[in-house]
Amino acid sequence: MNKINSYTRIDIMDYLRGFALIGVLLVNSFQVMNNVSNYYELHAGLYYIFNSKFYPILFFLFGLGSYFFMNRSQQQIKNRYLLFFRRICFLFVLGLIHTFYAPSGIHDVLMQYAVLGLFIALFFKTNQWTNLVVTIILIILSIVTAFCQPFYGERIAWLELFSAISKWLSLMMIGFTMGQFKIIENIYGKVKHVLIFLIGITCAYVILYFVNISVEITPAGIEILEDYLVSSMMVSILIISLQWNQIKAILSPLKLYGQMSLTNYLAQSALLIVFSSRISIHSLITFLIIHAVLLTGSSIWLKYFKMGPVELLLRSFTYWSKVQIKKTKQVEK
Repeated sequence: MNKINSYTRIDIMDYLRGFALIGVLLVNSFQVMNNVSNYYELHAGLYYIFNSKFYPILFFLFGLGSYFFMNRSQQQIKNRYLLFFRRICFLFVLGLIHTFYAPSGIHDVLMQYAVLGLFIALFFKTNQWTNLVVTIILIILSIVTAFCQPFYGERIAWLELFSAISKWLSLMMIGFTMGQFKIIENIYGKVKHVLIFLIGITCAYVILYFVNISVEITPAGIEILEDYLVSSMMVSILIISLQWNQIKAILSPLKLYGQMSLTNYLAQSALLIVFSSRISIHSLITFLIIHAVLLTGSSIWLKYFKMGPVELLLRSFTYWSKVQIKKTKQVEK
């Protein structure tokens, strides 16, 4: 089992996970605390800009992570589907627990991972071009159904649900398909392609802005387009920024934060409960304190251990084996 439990991490995924988790905390702290003070307008503005823009990154990373998980399992063990099923079962139970204790206003993503993960499992053996077509179809479905919503009044519930499911599935499939095309594995050597993509996405966002001014577009349509465009812009900017070693060094705590993403995701909710029920501090200050605590805690923990405590439970349940978590010190001879 040592081969199964050891693998080379792709650091860009940890940076992206850490970045997305910080954004999720920025949004959730406003939803949970939501108290008025001198910083209320600032946090409200940040919430308005970034609300729902970080979750797409997490769903994209889940799809990408599923590709690497299945690919590595294929090389090391025959029954990789059983491993994946155990993995998502653990996430489902964990998400169910999180749903019960999470503060009001926080939406759990772990149960969505598990349920929607069953869908993308259907495409694990499908070639990348077929999966690309499926991904494009899902994106189109999510956008079309969003644009079918009325301009004013209450939205149509079944259309909203169908659009949301299509969007989350498409983001997972984007991640999985990118893994099949091996785009992310050498992403640092593809900065020109990422830059061209960023320019294209930025132009599309600018066009959307001016079209929305001149033509009346349903709010649901604008929201879903912004979810795709803004999250893509943020990911591209971060990837380009990480081309420089100085920036990678500055953002290294973000990498450690992302390496313990599952533990930190659950810890965010736990700490928000403490601050919302016992400590009266403004939401933006709460965000900064929790962020500092988890960043520091992740850095200290990973000095001595290979993974976070919840990641250890997930890996142990998935492979049904004991996992070596402590880092071994190499003695120089």
